[in-house]
Amino acid sequence: MKKILNGAWLFKQSTENQWMDAIVPGCNFLDLMANGVIDDPFLKLNEKDVEWVGNADFEYKRTFDVSIGELSANRVLLCANMLDTVCDIFINGKFVASSDNCFIKFEFDVKDFLVDGENELLIYFHSPVNWVKDKYKACMTPMNSNGQNGIVHIRKPQCHFGWDWGPVLPCSGISDDIYLEFVNEGRIEDFSVSQVCNITDATVDAKIDYTSYKDCECRIILTSPSGEVLISDGNSAHFEIENPELWWTYDLSEKLEQPLYTVTAELLCDGCVVDECSKKIGIRKIELNRELDGYGKNFQFKINDVPIFAKGANYIPPDSFITRFGEKELNYLLDAFQFSNMNLLRIWGGGYYGSDALYDECDRRGILVWQDFMFACQAYPFFNDDFLQNVKKEVAYNVKRISSHPSLALWCGNNEIEDMHMAWINMPKYILWTEKFFWQILEPEIRKYDTQTPYTQGSPIGKAHNEGVYADNIGDTHLWGVWHGLKPMKYYRKRMTRFCSEFGFESLPDMNSIRIFADKSDYDLNSPVFLSHQKCMNGNDKMVYYIAGRFDLPVHFRDYVYLSQVTQLECIRDATEHWRRNKGRCNGSMYWQFNDCWGVCSWSSIDYYGNYKALQYGAKHFNAPLTVSFEDTDEYIKVFVLNDKLTPQEVELEYSLFDFEKGILETKSYNVTVETRASFDVPVSWLNDYDKKTTGIVASIKQNGKIVAKKTCLFDNEKHLNLPKAKLNTKIYVKNDGVELHIKTDKFARLVKAECSATHLPFSDNFFDLLPNEEKVITMKLDDSVTAKEVAENTVVYSLTDIEFNRSKINSFVKRAKLYFSPVNIGNAIHHGKVPKDEKL
Repeated sequence: MKKILNGAWLFKQSTENQWMDAIVPGCNFLDLMANGVIDDPFLKLNEKDVEWVGNADFEYKRTFDVSIGELSANRVLLCANMLDTVCDIFINGKFVASSDNCFIKFEFDVKDFLVDGENELLIYFHSPVNWVKDKYKACMTPMNSNGQNGIVHIRKPQCHFGWDWGPVLPCSGISDDIYLEFVNEGRIEDFSVSQVCNITDATVDAKIDYTSYKDCECRIILTSPSGEVLISDGNSAHFEIENPELWWTYDLSEKLEQPLYTVTAELLCDGCVVDECSKKIGIRKIELNRELDGYGKNFQFKINDVPIFAKGANYIPPDSFITRFGEKELNYLLDAFQFSNMNLLRIWGGGYYGSDALYDECDRRGILVWQDFMFACQAYPFFNDDFLQNVKKEVAYNVKRISSHPSLALWCGNNEIEDMHMAWINMPKYILWTEKFFWQILEPEIRKYDTQTPYTQGSPIGKAHNEGVYADNIGDTHLWGVWHGLKPMKYYRKRMTRFCSEFGFESLPDMNSIRIFADKSDYDLNSPVFLSHQKCMNGNDKMVYYIAGRFDLPVHFRDYVYLSQVTQLECIRDATEHWRRNKGRCNGSMYWQFNDCWGVCSWSSIDYYGNYKALQYGAKHFNAPLTVSFEDTDEYIKVFVLNDKLTPQEVELEYSLFDFEKGILETKSYNVTVETRASFDVPVSWLNDYDKKTTGIVASIKQNGKIVAKKTCLFDNEKHLNLPKAKLNTKIYVKNDGVELHIKTDKFARLVKAECSATHLPFSDNFFDLLPNEEKVITMKLDDSVTAKEVAENTVVYSLTDIEFNRSKINSFVKRAKLYFSPVNIGNAIHHGKVPKDEKL
């Protein structure tokens, strides 16, 4: 039996006398906002004004009743799924225990502290900032380029102290459910489930660890997706399954939901169930192919013996105050993920481990999860035995919690720690223990609880500790030659990486988001507000640098939003299609980053308030299992059909030369069969017969007479072309559950955007090209937050040629040169811009 302690609490700053209302789960920032003590730190310049909160201690308390009958239980456990972070727990004024790791469930027997009737629970949270300062004084760490020094000592999300996309908001509080559990006859302490899949048959093993105070029996029940039941008596079970219903990624199975088996553990006393728990599993075989081949050492995921090209993005904490992120918000993000045809979500190592709800949804939907352990970009004091033992408990708790989920594809030791070694030369102990922990200690700890899931020591990874980390022919890479290294947007075509797990390009958030955190008077990239909501050094200048290089600079601020997003889209699209065209040698493209934790200029494809950026829309097409792509160089152009499906695909491939004003000039077509997980390409002819400033190429593939993919290719950057002013005619129709936009153009319209200021809900497509006299229909499915009338009245449609540009070449040159020749960017360009040599194996 449980007594839930969520809900209304009281809290105060420890140095104050007045208690205020609080809500649990929550945190001190949210409670201070609710009480009017601080303004929302996400708005304007408020982040700086709330800096004191992280420097203060806070107390939370509440009362609850316990009956004499409840006190007769053999044990009464106080359970808290997440205490963030360093805190002391008191009941009725008596010290119970301390907690110092928010990644571990707190559980302690408090029966002896309770009395019949009213009880008081008080939790004293120590300032995370001051706690870190004290630890840093006692044990120096290498400098932290992302904020406060020494944050590696505290086991809470590292990004709470700031990152190059995140605010400095180190919160404290009870961040998940808290409750009392009354244990009478017995309790299941742990329930582990593992499966081994051989495709045509599989085995499922389950084991119950329990405590009992009477004679108890165990029973384990396996229920198939079709309802068939297998029962095994005892605390362990071994089930053999013939012809299992296999779990696949949704893009390969083309099912809305994946088949899941339910494994239930029961603890029985006198024939009655006194405790039970269930886990849902998927029968599948997941592998990470690290074998040597003709290109080097592979990094390729295989599911059910099928090699896949991983398409995905890096997931950061979806809110700086995580308790605001609920089921609705989770499903919205995962809907966006699937909208963009992505199959692998990487949970980045500077935030939180995923919630149970996240893994459950990925299981159901058929989304693979790459799970980092929570270590990122810094040197951790594993040589400190107290710290090491704390981390081992964290590993045990989370591996046991997560490992049975079929969506789990990989355990990754850390993010970019080996990449940082050059800054630690004067602290060799950290280098030594980084190798010890990630290359020698961590995997054996994982294997105590999970013998099946692949493990990699870190990301990026080379052939050994700190060897070949940057090489393309080994493992995965993080490529930042574009953006940090100021390389041209097509630079990625030079990189034949085995798997790119991180690369990115910044853009501005949607105007709907900007209107929330900034006023019109702030609409300038160099205003204090925009500099505050830009955490990457010179980030706004870099956006200007790349926009000027491709499009010229706009006159109006809102057009920077549009241009930054389409520049981001074109960069990530070009890289991903390049790696997909070279599938087999290249096996994954995961851009940085999927989401945001607040309103900010960042690398995300969906902003904090839920608005899809151009990249989110574009990924729907360049990640599509069956799509068309161009390889265009100064010497030739080829059209590729890319097939990631499980079966060969018969398509009609058509490509045409078109004039920006006249439309289609010439067309060629082919009926082709594209083999499973393969590509087909043809060269484009008549390239030199027409004016390349007024023409382009369009390619499409059809199945059963229906266009399933379409793409245009232009011969130069847009600012060098003679793009005509396109007149867009838009008609909006109200449908039962949404609206339809019929958009038609008279001339070639580049990167057409439908923009609605009344809602963040996405359109079915956006940022697309239209040929002369072409019409396209897009839709928006509505919810209770907006009406069809509001959408119709607040939607505008425009394209690239509606942007007013400042055509001054001097202005563009000066702004680009100012950034390029700054000392910081010269160093970045040298560090990130080199194409490394392949490693010898």
